[in-house]
Amino acid sequence: MGYGVGFRVAPGVRLRATSRGPRVSVGPRMSRVHLGGGRPAVSAGKGPFTVWSTLSGGGHAPPADLAASRKAEEWGSVRGYLDSLLSAHTAPVERAAPPVAPPPVPVSRRTVRRGLRREATAEIAWWRLGERRAARRQADARLDAEVAHHRSTAEEHAAAAQRDADAWWARLLANDPATVTAHLDRALTDHAMPATVTAVEGDRAHLVVSVLTAEKLIGPREPTLTEAGSLSLARITKTRRHELFEAAVTSAMLAVAAETFAVAPAIMTVDLAVVAPGHLGGPAVLMLAELSRDAVLPNGAERPVEGDLVAAAEAGRATLVRDKGGRVGALRPLDDADADVRALLDALDAE
Repeated sequence: MGYGVGFRVAPGVRLRATSRGPRVSVGPRMSRVHLGGGRPAVSAGKGPFTVWSTLSGGGHAPPADLAASRKAEEWGSVRGYLDSLLSAHTAPVERAAPPVAPPPVPVSRRTVRRGLRREATAEIAWWRLGERRAARRQADARLDAEVAHHRSTAEEHAAAAQRDADAWWARLLANDPATVTAHLDRALTDHAMPATVTAVEGDRAHLVVSVLTAEKLIGPREPTLTEAGSLSLARITKTRRHELFEAAVTSAMLAVAAETFAVAPAIMTVDLAVVAPGHLGGPAVLMLAELSRDAVLPNGAERPVEGDLVAAAEAGRATLVRDKGGRVGALRPLDDADADVRALLDALDAE
């Protein structure tokens, strides 16, 4: 495949922008399928070596059953990729709990005795057997006290580790900015659309979600079924692409908000900004949202209770700022003269 830029959009799924258009790679490096711009291909790699093979083009046409199998595989790959984007908010979250330090390291009497004897006989020549026996007896006499000392030390270390864990938990519950920011940054790295904490103010967290453009994120085709029930990878219309783009982005926003509420128990409100770094030649803010804990992840919920951010905003359960316009309904960059947008862009420039 030619020169391009690749992005990880989901576990086992990468999107690559090439001179021939968007290209999706699905699967582990040992067995990866490449679909999209250019010919479908498979590759297998290990270490510095990678072997490629195209799946179509040139020579004789493949048998009908093989062609159908390849089409079904490509259809399923694209379907799975789009479904993962549109269902990010359905994934369950794991709530943070008070950390428990590991128990004290067990102390082995046999190991301690061996160490004492080795230390006692270290400077006695091997042929001076009587002196070595006497030294070992003296070492054995110290065994009980030494074992007790080792156990006391292990318990002190475990207690200190638990005190550190309790102190960290207290800082998390107090919404200490540095503690919450570091904890969230670790938790949010696995999301298909990565999020970064920009500030923690009281019980409110401000986050930025980075997205690709609609063309790069959604791709050129959508898997559908014909009237006869056959698989089809129809070229997607611009209007449909932007519909899917908005649905994917809002799903990611709900997932990020739920993860934030799950791992930061004292955060009550999340402010989200969706930023497309390469949109229209520079950073652009596409959406702003304010979400409360009760609206997204109330007590006892394992996943977001809201499934549609746009509907939640229309019903007054969330705040959503966006600018959709034009013939295809694309999300347009928010006015950078707005105070909130300008402050966010300035903060991103500073970083």
